[in-house]
Amino acid sequence: MFDFFKIFRSDKPTVLVVDDEPNIVETLQDRLEMSGYHVLTAVNGEEGLEQATKESPDVVLLDIMMPVMDGLDMLERLRQTSNNTDIPVIMLSACSQAQDIARAKAFGIEDYIVKPFDLGELMVKIDSVLEKRKTLASV
Repeated sequence: MFDFFKIFRSDKPTVLVVDDEPNIVETLQDRLEMSGYHVLTAVNGEEGLEQATKESPDVVLLDIMMPVMDGLDMLERLRQTSNNTDIPVIMLSACSQAQDIARAKAFGIEDYIVKPFDLGELMVKIDSVLEKRKTLASV
């Protein structure tokens, strides 16, 4: 019976939102679901890594400053897991320091967006990342 639900939602792209700020998670989840995405959420890097490993989302929106495991550590571990090396990641963070951006880019992120961000612009970037991934998969 539960397989039915997995099959039912499999046609929707899955976005994993990893952020410890409830307002951001709720806003992103609402907007993404209204736009036809299946949304998974996690409140820290450890939960995010578990979700990413278990569900293999189509894209991850990842904050840096979080409890338990920060986003950069999650990203590093995600890239070390053989079946998750190609999951596109968009960083969403209040950290605008060059070393944080450089470290994230070293792990092959798709984009780095500094908070506060424009929700419409973020949606365009997510669509673009997914279209790029779809094009590469069909080659």
